[in-house]
Amino acid sequence: MWSHTCEYALRAVTHIAQRGGDGPVLARDIAAAMDIPRPYLQRVLRELVRRGVLTSARGIGGGFRLNRPPEKILLLDIMMPFDNVLARTACPFGNPRCGWENPCPVHDRWSRVVATYRSFLESTTLADLLRPQPALGRIPVPPPPPRPGGNRAGASPPERRE
Repeated sequence: MWSHTCEYALRAVTHIAQRGGDGPVLARDIAAAMDIPRPYLQRVLRELVRRGVLTSARGIGGGFRLNRPPEKILLLDIMMPFDNVLARTACPFGNPRCGWENPCPVHDRWSRVVATYRSFLESTTLADLLRPQPALGRIPVPPPPPRPGGNRAGASPPERRE
C-alpha cells in the first residue's frame, strides 16, 4: 500500500522512539537493527530531519532523536516526505472528477475505504505504534477444496472395496 521508503522511515522512526530515552541513536545502529541499507537509510533520515520529524547532531554523542514527542508525530508526517500516500486514494478508474455528482462504478464503496485510510494516517501517532498491541487469535484458514476428478497431490488413494 506504500513504498519501501515509507516502510523504512516508519521502522527507523519507531526504532528511534523506542530507544530515545537512551540518547541519540546512530544511523549505523538503526540500519543494523532494522536491516535497512545504510546509505539509503541516511538519505531517509536526512529528509526526516529536513521535515522536522527528527533532529540530528554530529560527532561524539551525536545521532538522531525525535524532534517532537511521539504523541505529536502522525504516520502522515513520517510517510508524506517520501510518497504521496494520500494520492493512493484517487479514483480506481482514473476519473479525475469522481465524486457524488460524477461517481465511478465503485465510488460509494471506494469512498468508505478512502475515508478509513485517510483517518488512519491522520490520526495514528508514533505513540500508538509504541503501545503494546493485544495478541489476536490466529484466524483459521480452511483447507482448499478437493480438486474435481482426482486426488489432491500427495493424498493417499481411496480405499478399494472388494
